[in-house]
Amino acid sequence: MVRGKSRKRGATRAQLLISLQELLLESRQGRVTVPQLVARADVAQGTFYNYFDTLPAAIEAVGELLLAEHYRTLLRVVADTAYAAEVVARSALQTLMLFALRPDVAKLVFDSGEAPDRLVLMRDLRVQLLATLRWGVNTGVLAPGNPQAAASVHMGAMIGASLDVYRGRLCLGDAPDVVDRLLRDLGVDTRRAARLAHAPQQFEPWRPLPLVPKELPTETETEIENETGNEHVRLLS
Repeated sequence: MVRGKSRKRGATRAQLLISLQELLLESRQGRVTVPQLVARADVAQGTFYNYFDTLPAAIEAVGELLLAEHYRTLLRVVADTAYAAEVVARSALQTLMLFALRPDVAKLVFDSGEAPDRLVLMRDLRVQLLATLRWGVNTGVLAPGNPQAAASVHMGAMIGASLDVYRGRLCLGDAPDVVDRLLRDLGVDTRRAARLAHAPQQFEPWRPLPLVPKELPTETETEIENETGNEHVRLLS
């Protein structure tokens, strides 16, 4: 009985997050209200507050779904390299290609009413970048100076460039030049930075939106998730 209730609770939360994604994608200004959301999810308004304290909290949960999907693709992109500068280059190119080729994802990231410092996707990528910078320093392939400052500058540039790609101020063909500059700012020599930034790279596809949360992971699924999280750290740090 308890397991059945837990699964039903997980399914309700999942439906709220799916409905929220749908509404955000449909909204011209990325603005959604709780009454709109509960109507779409076909639940009572009080039910929403059983899962989220506020609408921004629900939007942040959507951000966590986007982050998990981005990590999934990044793991594939960097799977065959053990070179920190190349991890940075491939990750940055995948991210810029994402916002060029998937405007629906970009809309959820940039037009959901979240302030830039609350963008889960970018905020957590900074943590991974910082680990990669330290790895690069330890292996002698990166010289960013102050890693904290370098990570802030890098992520600020990535947010700006990603938004410019989404808004059409930069095109997909500009992405390698952006990455080239970012690598040089991290201490990669000019020729190597150009080679890494302009190396051919295929976009690793994302799943269609709306992303569907797991309703209620089993113990085995949770173990797999934990192992995958460790792999994130190993490959991106």
